[in-house]
Formats: sequence, structure tokens, C-alpha cells
Amino acid sequence: MARRILVAEQSKHVVTALRRDLEGTGFVVDPVAPAEAAARLDADRHFAAIVRGNDGAPAVVDALRAADPLLPVIALFFDEDEARRHPGAFGADGVLVGPLTAASVAGTCRLAEKLRTEARRAQALEATAAERARGGEAGLDFLKKLLLLEVKRSKRYGYPVALALVAVDRWPDVLAKVDRAGRAALLADVLGLLTASVRDIDLVAPFAEERFVVLMPHTKAEGALQVSRRLCAKIRDRKADVAVTASAGVAGHEGGGTVSFGMLVKRAAEALTRARAEGGDRAVPAEPPPRRDRIVLG
Repeated sequence: MARRILVAEQSKHVVTALRRDLEGTGFVVDPVAPAEAAARLDADRHFAAIVRGNDGAPAVVDALRAADPLLPVIALFFDEDEARRHPGAFGADGVLVGPLTAASVAGTCRLAEKLRTEARRAQALEATAAERARGGEAGLDFLKKLLLLEVKRSKRYGYPVALALVAVDRWPDVLAKVDRAGRAALLADVLGLLTASVRDIDLVAPFAEERFVVLMPHTKAEGALQVSRRLCAKIRDRKADVAVTASAGVAGHEGGGTVSFGMLVKRAAEALTRARAEGGDRAVPAEPPPRRDRIVLG
């Protein structure tokens, strides 16, 4: 079955360039006028949409999301100046900034395809209680694959990757205050807050019942620590019936070499334990790995 992507763009030149970059890698481009994007979207055929980043883009993105809430949307900007004029990128899941290359366009679309697949898988897993129990494992497998992809890029291009494990503090006490529906609403609220508070290239996903993973490409551990502190502050300051705080453990990989997803999670979890032991409502960096440890992919 063809891997189709909807392109909401009037310019034939832009559509031609995207077709050149994508159709050689197995994707099919379906161009459409921005005003008609939502009406032309086929949830069973299109795995993502590319929307031109201009003043009319917010309405197009909103219409596409209303038509298909699981659809990954990629904002396309011609240059850095244009991207800076729209810092939020209209809430898009990914951003392409010119000058574009075939590798960057295809790589972003492949990631969008994975996000679409995972979103549908998560939706299916919520159908029954037994499947929900397996949802964390499915999400973890997806995150592992994504991290390995980022590590490969890190090794090739020399950029860092960081991971934060964020958890609601004193979870048993929180459970005593809310019913099942309230617990689901609280976790959904925290997940939405985390997602809205990081960059479009970062990924936030549930990890365990009250824990979330935040994956930050192109970010050193010290930068991820500052981000995590801001995330903890936002959770503490959120306006809601049930007030909670959160703690975070942060681990990073500086680029080059290889890294284990399990080792990063282990180091972040150990830091999270220390953060909670210190009273919670804080982010703590992971201890550096032993000097002679050999870290491998896997």
C-alpha cells in the first residue's frame, strides 16, 4: 500500500521539490489547496500532512486535527527567519526549515510515519484493560527504536541526545484523592503540559503509570537539566483541582560512540530516585557512568 502524505501548498515549485525528495524514497505526495486540506484528508490513506508555515497555517492545522486527531502535522518554513516569526510552529508535530535537503525531508516524514503508527497502536491498546497494561511496553519499544535512530545520527553528525524521566511525586497519596477517571484526567493533563512545554523535535511519551519519558535530541545533559527544572515548575504551578509536584532524573549522551537505551533510562531512574529522596519537586542529573564501562547499542 502506498505511503501517502498530504501536502497543503499552492506553489507548484514547492510541491515539485517535495515530490523529488520524497517519491524516490517510497512516499507518494498528494498536493491540495490549504483551504481544502481537511476535506481532502483520508485518514486511511494519509499518514501525515505538510503545511506551509504562514499566517494561514493555524487554521489549516486546526482543521486537519479536527478531521483526524492522530494525524502528525509537519510545518514547512522556507528559512530560519520565517521559522522565527512563528516560534510555536502552530502546534505542529515536526518542523522543516529551508534550505531543505532530500535527507532532512525524508527523515522527518519517516519519523512522522512512526509517530502515526505508534499513535494508532496506542489507541488500539486502550480498547481493553489487558491491552492497556501492554501499552507501556509498546511505547518503550517505540522509544527505544527512536532513540537508537537519534544515536546513529548523533554518532554521524556529532550532536548530543538527552533523556529525562519525569514522575508525579507521592503517587500513592495522589491515588487516595482521586477516582479512576480523575487519575486518567490528571495524567492526561500532565502529559499535555509536558508536550506543550518542549520543542517540536522533542518527544514526550508515557513510560509507567505516573512516569513520562522526555527525549531531547541536539541537547546536552546540562541543557536537558534546565528544561527538566522548568517542566517540574510548570507541573507545580498548574491550575487544577488536584495539585501535584513532579521530580525528574536526567541522563545524556554527548554524541559520537554508542549508547544503550537501557543504560540511559537506568541512570535517569537512579537520578529520579535521588530527586524524590531529597523531597521531590526538583530535577537531578544522573551520575556519570563509570570511566571504563563499555556502552553498546541494544
